[in-house]
Amino acid sequence: MKRIKETICQHFDQLNLDLRISGNGRYIDQKCTPDVVSSLAEVILEYIDRGNASFTIRDLMESEELDTVMVNQFQKPSISHPGAASEYDKVASQPVKLFEYAQLIKTIESTGRAKRYVVLNESILQFIATGEKKALEFLVIYLNKVLSDSGLKDEFDRFFTSPNANSFTHLKEHYCNFIIEHTPINGLTESRRIFSKVLNPLAFDQSNYGTKAGRLSGSPISYHELFYNRVNFRDHDKPKGTPRSTFLASFPEDTATEIYQVERAKKHIKRYHDGKSEINRYRELEANNVHHIFPKHQFPELSDTFENLILITSGQHLDFAHPNANTQQISKSYQLVALLAKLDSIEKSVYREKDEFYSLAEFMRVVNIGLDKELLLDGMGVAEIRHRLAEEYVQ
Repeated sequence: MKRIKETICQHFDQLNLDLRISGNGRYIDQKCTPDVVSSLAEVILEYIDRGNASFTIRDLMESEELDTVMVNQFQKPSISHPGAASEYDKVASQPVKLFEYAQLIKTIESTGRAKRYVVLNESILQFIATGEKKALEFLVIYLNKVLSDSGLKDEFDRFFTSPNANSFTHLKEHYCNFIIEHTPINGLTESRRIFSKVLNPLAFDQSNYGTKAGRLSGSPISYHELFYNRVNFRDHDKPKGTPRSTFLASFPEDTATEIYQVERAKKHIKRYHDGKSEINRYRELEANNVHHIFPKHQFPELSDTFENLILITSGQHLDFAHPNANTQQISKSYQLVALLAKLDSIEKSVYREKDEFYSLAEFMRVVNIGLDKELLLDGMGVAEIRHRLAEEYVQ
């Protein structure tokens, strides 16, 4: 995943995604929201990791991975439920068609309407699978590429320069007429539904107006408006001045969705670090325990944040991180060890690999929440952060 944004742009630089040439009206669709696209990338990778060299949409629909995503993340009925198959088909097939047009996967066999696919670009799929924010970043790059190659980008840019009812109506009509003229989609209803999936991610990226209920939005598009499933309560931090005990009392019990999100985050940490402990990592100790540096029961809003999760061995977990193997207690001295080791991982990700898996700013936010003080400030470098942490814990 080295220099992943550069890798994505280089990938698209080699392609021509002009819709006037391809006639592909399904380069994006209604279910191609960041959370669905990210989850489908993960489902594909997990299916391949189980030893399958290729896959069909039916394979994904019937996989345990997709069933888990639909039930636990999106709170939908299981595939075995009567009437669920149609929704599963859309959630599986629409992102797959997007991935194929982006040439992250390709068709190797086609029988009637059924296609068999193989992965072409695993590193970009891994980036997308990392989370919905990364999927959104990919979608913005992808959509800009498609619009640029198709001669549509100037129309969108003109709208963003002066977003009002007239410019919105002009853009919407121009886009829908373009899609009807150059793709098999021949109705306004369908083209208008897809229009929002194109406009709104780009609008959010520019802190600009988009579309809501078919009209110009009354305010700039918010992050939460882009998703298939509502973002859960964990995304809200404790208000300043509110005692943590009061905040925790108002925090709901974990639902299947929250539990799934935490387990998904842990899975990504294990995959990223290739099953090796982040503490004493130069000895390459095999590790399978993902530990919350600031404990989940005290800091539920940090429970699925990568920068608060560290991969360690069973011994490190139960002998050092938790005194006497009591998972309700945290060793403060080992918490410092974990924070410094996590900072090493983040420094490597941000400055050497440039893969955007971790964020230094997010680590600083985690520490400030965990210590309940503004210890780390914007503009601090890694060396100063190390010094501040050591000073805070040793004093």
